Amino acid sequence: MRSRKTDAEQKFEEILQRFEIPLLQYAVRITGDRERARDVVQETFIKFQRNGALDRADEPATWLFTVCRNGALNVCRKERRMMYLDEEAIEFRGTEEPLPFDRLEQKEAAGFLLRIVATLPPRQQEVIQLKFQNDLSYQQIAKIMKTTANNVGVLLHTALKTLRQRYGEIAGDFIPFKPRTTE
Repeated sequence: MRSRKTDAEQKFEEILQRFEIPLLQYAVRITGDRERARDVVQETFIKFQRNGALDRADEPATWLFTVCRNGALNVCRKERRMMYLDEEAIEFRGTEEPLPFDRLEQKEAAGFLLRIVATLPPRQQEVIQLKFQNDLSYQQIAKIMKTTANNVGVLLHTALKTLRQRYGEIAGDFIPFKPRTTE
């Protein structure tokens, strides 16, 4: 007969549930391979448990993303390749299921945006992902990327300015689908 979960086990499960998918998406973008990314994320959580980070971390995001980033970069160094964008890594989740044409439009728009983001330099792509996909602060991103919060701001500003410009140049080709209504 198994006893109730300890507070530490409960807290670890909550952290695992909260960060597993964002870390997996982050690692896929760095390694370019979903299976290698799964290994990196698994190793990240093992280190998190073994190193007692659970007891020391009120907000574990910075620790987890830093360890995950380092692990993914090590995998890439071993393989001598690095790829930052994999459209399949983006998972759309919502509370209500959109209609088929809405899903198609979302997928097309996301692919369109991802193609533009893929034209940015790797560090700008990484800042965009950490800020907007994972909602991390400038300070957290700075620790993860081993830079300053000011540099994160500059990278983000430059990336967004470039994205706006490139979007404006090619957005004319993208026409959203508007279905006819029969009312």
